[in-house]
Amino acid sequence: MTASIEALGIYLHLVRASGHRRRPHVRDRLLVIAADLAQQQQLPRVAALCRRLILDHNAHHLIGHWPTVADARQQAAFQNLLRQIQRRYPLERAEQLLSLLAIERGREREAYFSDEEYAAALLGYSLERLEEEFGPAG
Repeated sequence: MTASIEALGIYLHLVRASGHRRRPHVRDRLLVIAADLAQQQQLPRVAALCRRLILDHNAHHLIGHWPTVADARQQAAFQNLLRQIQRRYPLERAEQLLSLLAIERGREREAYFSDEEYAAALLGYSLERLEEEFGPAG
């Protein structure tokens, strides 16, 4: 497993935990980081899902100014927001939060055929549902 997919998994676990704990603003911040990581990993449908989950909660969120996460990543305003959130939730802190929440990840990624399937599953989606909602993998 690459370090980036491991980091994405950490943030997606925290996204799910934030949702369960009814902390939507924290969830949205973590989704911004996850969207960026997914786009870096060339998982545009997972990035699109993260973007949509943010906008479902907050239709006026900055990420909605661009049609895709790839487009947002090229803009200074998004990069500034991302840096601000990353300072608040660096990977080391995310790992600590995961530990505090007693979320054990083990070697769970190995149970999935692809990084995309793994990331989608952490968000409660199947590859089929991703394809229905965001089109075929590109």
